[in-house]
Amino acid sequence: MSVLNAVPNCSADSWGRVTTIAQLADIFDPAMQVCSWQRTLDRGITSYVTDAAAHRPLQMMEVLKANDRPQLVDLPAGEGGELLRSDIALLTEILCELVDCPSVGLRYASVESAMCPRWHVDRVPIRMLCTYTGPGTEWLEDQGVDKARFSDPEIVGGVCQRAARGEVVLLKGALWQGNAGFGAIHRSPAIASGEQRRMLLTLDPLWSD
Repeated sequence: MSVLNAVPNCSADSWGRVTTIAQLADIFDPAMQVCSWQRTLDRGITSYVTDAAAHRPLQMMEVLKANDRPQLVDLPAGEGGELLRSDIALLTEILCELVDCPSVGLRYASVESAMCPRWHVDRVPIRMLCTYTGPGTEWLEDQGVDKARFSDPEIVGGVCQRAARGEVVLLKGALWQGNAGFGAIHRSPAIASGEQRRMLLTLDPLWSD
């Protein structure tokens, strides 16, 4: 049996990069497991998060509605902090509108080592990630890998993509409707000793019971 087994709903088009917000709707294609929006961050945000990454570790969690502005009370002072809050508010609004959820769970953290270094699939419906500084999330180019063999050396060293700084990544999870047995195959990137911390935003949709 081939290590890279074909999966019926994971074609060569099971991941893709887009250039506009509207194109993030490509994630609704049944075959699509990863959809990312390439964009250029405001220089004020880039400078601010780079400086913030050099300070003490940060980890903040909040629940936000579509029109809420994040508090992020532990952020260092600076004009860039307001630009960052505005950017996160925009991403919150995008996700709420895209998947029709009333609120999202936000986690903003500085990361010094790979949190999930192995290839895996999240047991969530969908997740939005954005790495503001440091190495970005990685995903396999072949999204049809046999998930029972994630530890196989051929898979571990398989060809992958890495999100750029500021790139907005949608990862479809195993709990997405109709996606049982599938889901975006991704991992946290390795962070070399002495390398800059990742500043990572995670947004998870929250639906009312």
